[in-house]
Amino acid sequence: MSSEKDEKTLLEQERRELNTIIGKGVSFEVKDVEFETKTRFWGLVKKHIPHEVTRKFTIQEPTLSTLDRLSAEWVEFAIDEQELQKPESMKAARTLAHFHARRAAKVVAIAALGEERLIPKPCKAGTIWVEDEKRLEELTNLFARKIKPSRLHQLYNIVNTMSNLGDFVNSIRLMSIERTTVPNRIE
Repeated sequence: MSSEKDEKTLLEQERRELNTIIGKGVSFEVKDVEFETKTRFWGLVKKHIPHEVTRKFTIQEPTLSTLDRLSAEWVEFAIDEQELQKPESMKAARTLAHFHARRAAKVVAIAALGEERLIPKPCKAGTIWVEDEKRLEELTNLFARKIKPSRLHQLYNIVNTMSNLGDFVNSIRLMSIERTTVPNRIE
């Protein structure tokens, strides 16, 4: 009996911590190099001076649009278990690491940008929102280049946690059950 209470208490504490993380977001920093260009002799000679900068990013709970875009990337993760069982499995593992590490960096970039990854474009019907491919690619390259695999894995798991997919799927299940058992009548 007391073990059930302890388990429920721990579960409730974990849920409160998760809600706190989701509400505040998770911040992380990445060190990068930017170049300052100085011109001399009336612009004929250019000197590029490197400066180390620290860029700060925050992963917030994603909106449905961002969650949809993240899901499109998650679906692309595929591992062929048969390839990993062959004698040349290290080659297959390196190939998987190459493709999926970049994809994991892209997932983190999408989550870090959030809705800022979308830019408005005018059209005849009004305004459409398109993905800022250049900025997304820039962040993906930065994360792939500067974040260590262990940290990338940690950030990737944070994105999974922040997406709150378990609660989202459970709420869809509840709506589905309610919808099929009690149809709404139009009056």
